[in-house]
Amino acid sequence: MDNTMFELADKLRSLREEKDDYTAMLKDINTEIEATVRELSDAMAEAECPNFTRGDRMYILTTTTRWSAEPERKDDLYTVLRKNGYDHLFSVNHQTLASFVKEQVQETADANGETHVPEWLAGLVKSYDDIGIAMRKATKK
Repeated sequence: MDNTMFELADKLRSLREEKDDYTAMLKDINTEIEATVRELSDAMAEAECPNFTRGDRMYILTTTTRWSAEPERKDDLYTVLRKNGYDHLFSVNHQTLASFVKEQVQETADANGETHVPEWLAGLVKSYDDIGIAMRKATKK
């Protein structure tokens, strides 16, 4: 066997191990970021402060409504979607389903602008608010 192959095999193994180490570190950092976002968003909500500037960054409290299937009613949801001509949603990810439900909800807006889940989807999907913090460069005054 050629020494070059062994050297490359060793290098590949070392790089993959290094990648695994960084992946584990990234997972820990992401967990810490999520906890900090929760704490900061709670503090901002409690202080009734939708945004603030610190240093060269502006921090903005954000809320996004997300939709997902009710876990115990997924089969019912699929049946209803098929019945209403939305078979094409079965080959897409959860984000596409969420966008679809959001669109369906927006189409129910009444004269006051209030929306609701269409009757044919009621009880099959659920929403939750995803609270986050957006950061952007602060404008100089």
